[in-house]
This record gives sequence, structure tokens and C-alpha cells, in this order.
Amino acid sequence: MLGTSASVNQTSITESLKIYGWKHLDAVILAALATESPLLLIGPHGTAKTLLVERIAQALHLEFRHYNASLLNYDDLVGIPLPDETKQKLEFVTTPGAIWDAGFVFFDEISRCRADLQNKLFPIIHERRVIGMPLDTLQFRWAAMNPPSPDEPDFDDLSSDIYLGSEPLDPALIDRFPFVIPVPNWRDLEKEDRRRMLSFAQTEDDEILDLTQLIEDCRDGMLAVEHEYGEWLGDYVIYLMDLLYRSKLPQSPRRARMLLRSMVAVHSARRLLSDDVIDMDVSAEIALLYGLPQTATEVPPTPTLVVAVHRQAWEISTKLEHDGWRQVLEEEDAVQRILIAEELGFNDEELGQLITQALGAYKAESRKISLAVAMYLSFRNRRKLTPAAWEPITKLITRVMQPRRMSLFNTSNKTDMDNWNNIKQWAVERRADEDALANLEVNYILGCFPDMWRSADWNKSLEQFQEDLATFGVTEV
Repeated sequence: MLGTSASVNQTSITESLKIYGWKHLDAVILAALATESPLLLIGPHGTAKTLLVERIAQALHLEFRHYNASLLNYDDLVGIPLPDETKQKLEFVTTPGAIWDAGFVFFDEISRCRADLQNKLFPIIHERRVIGMPLDTLQFRWAAMNPPSPDEPDFDDLSSDIYLGSEPLDPALIDRFPFVIPVPNWRDLEKEDRRRMLSFAQTEDDEILDLTQLIEDCRDGMLAVEHEYGEWLGDYVIYLMDLLYRSKLPQSPRRARMLLRSMVAVHSARRLLSDDVIDMDVSAEIALLYGLPQTATEVPPTPTLVVAVHRQAWEISTKLEHDGWRQVLEEEDAVQRILIAEELGFNDEELGQLITQALGAYKAESRKISLAVAMYLSFRNRRKLTPAAWEPITKLITRVMQPRRMSLFNTSNKTDMDNWNNIKQWAVERRADEDALANLEVNYILGCFPDMWRSADWNKSLEQFQEDLATFGVTEV
């Protein structure tokens, strides 16, 4: 029995199809269905990729074709070409598995498909055509693959499977998929989802959602989202594309258009699936996380990187009317942003925001301390920064700004001992200069010893510390 779209706020699309642990993908799946966009599922074997597609096609009452691309021949798609009675043209003798009458096609194991056949799949996936002829009944073209194997696989690593036959897709082919979705594995599932997956109480006649109505409602909602956000989202995508390029994730002009449309569709889907969705930035982030072709490569981008790029592009877009903020946020380097803001006369609160962002932009604690000391000495007497800005600075500078004395250090750690011997000799010579900055440098190196110099070169960190002091104009303590 089919329910109505009114019940959507109480029931997940994927859960209604007995696919558990995929609820976070509901809006993406609905967006792909509403836009009839090609979608690629990426994940290990046994993660319900095929099962999801089969159940969606069944719920939509569409003629479904499931092709194993690793075994596929072109005749399997179009049938056998034979001359007609006049011998002037060819007719295709089709089989029950031919693509002509399909409404939903699924190319499984597409990463194991022969290169020549991949080329023939282009027009099917992108244009809904085969040998130049339109596939009038075809709506949905989805595919699935295992993660591509790395060039130098580590067979001793048991944390993930290695699929030697799974090759990266041709860049032109992967660029035909607006949605590229890594699917959850067993370890990604919550305990309750695992229990429901293994439950004997599942029945086949439970109520599921009326997907046809949901799709229509989502399409209608897209018109409202386009009217509300369309022009502004265009500016966001322009900045996003530039930032993705800087982050070594370049995209095609086609992908820019795809991302824009996907963001509109995801937001419409999220509004339909929840009563309280107002955050367009979250919809844009979701569409970006599940819309990059690099996700299908041997080394996909980390979600942390993608989210960071999104947030920077979003921040630039939200402050487009402020020329100063636009100039600052278009600068990629977090430290240079602070200097530009100073030059443009930003107030203390605005400068504090940029300082906090800069301290969070670096992973190495030694670099955070270096910047914090430089900014503290630069701003302490001429800026009234907010407590939110001073708090992380004061925590970080404690190691350096407190007086330090050298002492002998005995340890069984060879790295610590080697560093200590080198630092001790350098520190004695540096303090002989009887200069306040010299003492500050010694305090910085001693303050970060020994833990930070196990993973970082203290000489290079010292050079960076000196550069940070110079950058912020610190000439005395």
C-alpha cells in the first residue's frame, strides 16, 4: 500500500524501502529523482547499492533494466541489427533485456566496463540516446562501482577492501553524473540501523512513500527555490569554482551548472522532507559533498576539505555587498587576510573573526603558537579585540611568554635527545645576544620542546616564527 507525501516528515525515503543507515542521503536521492539526473553510487560490495535502485524502480512502477557493465556487450543494449526486407536499412531484433522500452536503467560495476563500451554509454547517460536514436521512455540512468584500487595497494591494510579490477572512470564519463555518492558501509551504520537490517520482523507489505508524488512536489518546490535564491546562488558557485581550483579540485563548466541545479533540488527536497529547513547553506554543502567527480577517484577529497571550501565560498558570497570583506575573503591565505583587513580599517570585532579563523587554519600546534605570539605582541596595545579572539591567543602563548630556564634533560627517546643537544647549543649562543627577541625565540623553541619537535623540524619552525614576527611588525617585546 502506498502512502502519500504528507507522511514524508514521519518516514524516511530509504527506510520506507527497507534500506537502513542511508537516511542522510534521502534529500540527495530525491533531488536526483526530481531532476532525472544520472547518479553514481560508490561503495564496497554488499552495501545495498543494487537493492536500493531495484526498490526505487519498483516503487515508481518503471520498466527496469539492470546491466552488469563488466559483462555487457553492445548487442545486449540494442539487440541484434539485421537488414529489413528492402535491405536498405537495419532493424534491431530486440531481446527482453534491451534498453528501448526501459524507464530506469542501472549500470552496475561500471568501473569494470571496457573503455570502448564506456564511450557508447556516454549518450545514454547524458542525452538519453543510443546510436543517435532517442530513448523516449527512459527517465533515470544510475550506475554503481566499487572504489577504484590505488596505484600501489597496501595488501597488509585490512581496514578496507581493495578492488583490483575497479578502474577510475574516464573523466568525461564521470562528468556526466551530477550526483556521486559514497554509500555507507557496515562500520558507518548506527547500532539501531544494524539491528533493523538484521530484524526478522520486516514485512514486504509495510507502507512506503508515494515516490511519484514526492518527485512532483520536489519539482514544484524547485521553482520557488530558484526564485528565492537563484541569482545569489550563481554568485556563490562562481566563487566556489575558483576555490575548488585553488584546492586542486578543478571542475568543468558543465559541473558548475550541475552543482547549481543540484543545490536548488537538494534544498527543495530537504524542505519537503522536513518541516523546519531554512538553511540554504546546508543544502549547498550537501550538494557539493555528493556532487564532485573526484569522489570516484583513487584518492577522493576529504569531507573536511570540501566543507572548508564551501564555507569560504559561502562567506564571500554573503558579504558581496561589502567591498572590503570581498577583498579580504578572496585572499586564500588566512594570515594575509588579517593584514588586508588591517589596511582596510576593519573594526576590532571583524578583525577578531579573521584572527580566530587564522588560528584554526593550521593543524600544527607549533604554527598556531607562532602566530598567536606574533599577533598578541602586535595587537595587545592597539586593538581591543573581543574575548572570543583573545581567549585562543592567550591559551596558545602561555608556553612562550612565561620565563624559561634551560636544564639537562635525560630521556631514552633518541629524537628528543638529539633535538635537546642541538637546541641547547643554539640557545646558549642565541641568548648571548642579550636581545629581547632572542630570548623570545629561545622561549618559543624550549616551550615547544619536546613534544612538538618530534613531528616538526624545530629549525624550520624557528624560521617560520621569525617570519611571523616580521609579518606582524614585531621588532621588540
